Amino acid sequence: MNAAATLGTVLLAYLPAAITPGPNFVLIAHTAATATRRAAVAIALGVVAAGGLLAAVAVFGLGGLLARAPWPATALRVVCGGYLAWLGVRLWWRARAPSDPVEPPDRDDVAPTPPDRRGTAFGRGVLSNLTNPKAAAFFGSVLTATLPPTEPTAVKAAAVALIVAASAAWHLSVALLFSSPATQRWYARTEPALNRVVGTVLVVLGVALAVTP
Repeated sequence: MNAAATLGTVLLAYLPAAITPGPNFVLIAHTAATATRRAAVAIALGVVAAGGLLAAVAVFGLGGLLARAPWPATALRVVCGGYLAWLGVRLWWRARAPSDPVEPPDRDDVAPTPPDRRGTAFGRGVLSNLTNPKAAAFFGSVLTATLPPTEPTAVKAAAVALIVAASAAWHLSVALLFSSPATQRWYARTEPALNRVVGTVLVVLGVALAVTP
């Protein structure tokens, strides 16, 4: 298979994994709808950066090192599963509190991942993707299957760059779409119910991540 065909296969394998809703989508969309566009974009960029790191680790064969010493990955999975569940509980608690009439939100301190600083939001995006079981499944199995270790280094680097570009296009689109004024007005009207829905999703994802080997 030539380089173009290999990269096309990688892209076709990655796109369904990227656009299927999961923790990354939930955090970006909810932050965009309840906080600022800048905060949502920062989280999206964190997700993209973590995805690039995971892709590089998988493509260049470093995943085998973790496979031989799995306890750090297990500890990280449990801690970060608890973190996702904690975010979900916070959203449920916020949904119980009476809310004042608001204009379309433009504050950083009302998101489920409080991005009071751009660096904080970026870090939360990184953490979300590094602990995303869907990302781990893709990079740990699908990507390594579609990009054999015999491929030249240039092709492997191009595959990582392609994944980063596709991830950026998708996650930044989500941030921009959900931070539009129309979306924020709609979200402001339905925030308590949606907080419960999103909070439940985060709790379920967090518990599943923590208890699933």
